[in-house]
Amino acid sequence: MIRTSLRCALTSGLLATSAFAQATDITFNGFADFTAGEVVGGSNQNSYLQYKCPCFISNYEYGGIYQNTGVNFAKESMVGLQANAKIDDKLSAVLQVDSRGLNGYQPSVDWAYASYALSDTFTVQVGRKRLPWYMYSDYNYVGYAYIWVRPPVDLYGWEVYSYDGVNLQYNNAWGDWALYSNTWAGNQSNTNVPGLSQVYNGYPTDTAWRDIIGTSVDLSNEYMHFRAMYMQNKIYQGAENPGNPVTQTAATPDTPLQTGQFQQVWGLAWNIDYKNYVMRSEYNSVLRPQMGYVANSYLVGNGYRIGEFTGMYTYSQYRESKSWLYTQPQRDSTRAVTVRWDFRPSMALKLQYDMFVDHSQMTFLGDSKLVTVGFDMVF
Repeated sequence: MIRTSLRCALTSGLLATSAFAQATDITFNGFADFTAGEVVGGSNQNSYLQYKCPCFISNYEYGGIYQNTGVNFAKESMVGLQANAKIDDKLSAVLQVDSRGLNGYQPSVDWAYASYALSDTFTVQVGRKRLPWYMYSDYNYVGYAYIWVRPPVDLYGWEVYSYDGVNLQYNNAWGDWALYSNTWAGNQSNTNVPGLSQVYNGYPTDTAWRDIIGTSVDLSNEYMHFRAMYMQNKIYQGAENPGNPVTQTAATPDTPLQTGQFQQVWGLAWNIDYKNYVMRSEYNSVLRPQMGYVANSYLVGNGYRIGEFTGMYTYSQYRESKSWLYTQPQRDSTRAVTVRWDFRPSMALKLQYDMFVDHSQMTFLGDSKLVTVGFDMVF
């Protein structure tokens, strides 16, 4: 039923645009992640906002929080379908619809963009895409694409994740090395953002990222992948007055909290896949100079493959610096042990044990331990 409703939503979206209607070739592909998790221990036995703790944040973007209420199947389970339309040799379009357990499996558009090949190496794209500031941004929710149940949220944990705008891609190769670069620009506005409203503030909070400009460079061969990224933008954020209907835009909230604060984001990543050895590492730094705000995060994971099984140990950390405004910064770390079993082509089972430690000066969620089992597939 979920897949049928998604396909109907996709088909309706395709027929609604003349470009898709004129496409000579439309293909569909998709993915599914079915995950069950339970908090099995922790230090905070009290409530946090409306949550019964110990708690574990599994997703900042959509406000996914596991509570001390038994096994939960909805926090991370989702299905996605993508339509790829080829209009001619140069012009194509993509529409992706996702259905998440967090919102009752109601379909929503995650990707919607058109691509035009300027040459064999340059491609311009226009529309809605995910912000490519992470190594796994493009397939953050395609669980089959990585070893973990989820990319570590100490690093993959910001409230804005997409943009409406334009980007320019460059692809080329020299011998065994492939070079890919991407430069993007755009804006994004959201009301009642889950990552702020449900995780931090406890009241509806709007946000807008304006004048987004960024660029990334990826260099890879058969064994290694290097990535560097820079992005900047302005932040507008505000709280909606309690009890009022949501009628304001993110740029004109009821009670301003941030008005055009300048933000810079730096990112580095280095991955290794050599024979049976696997290494994953990534680093991000977020700076807001006017506020004296600096947040550094990183992950380091080492793993080994034996036949159909891959085991990995990952350490990740998030650390905000103390400043005149952030007098009680958030600081936490997570140790994760993951086992992945590729039992069939395009399907994988995963078992993960996360140990979250709250190092914040003022207790945020407190320590917690989470066990999750995931079934991931692509089709």
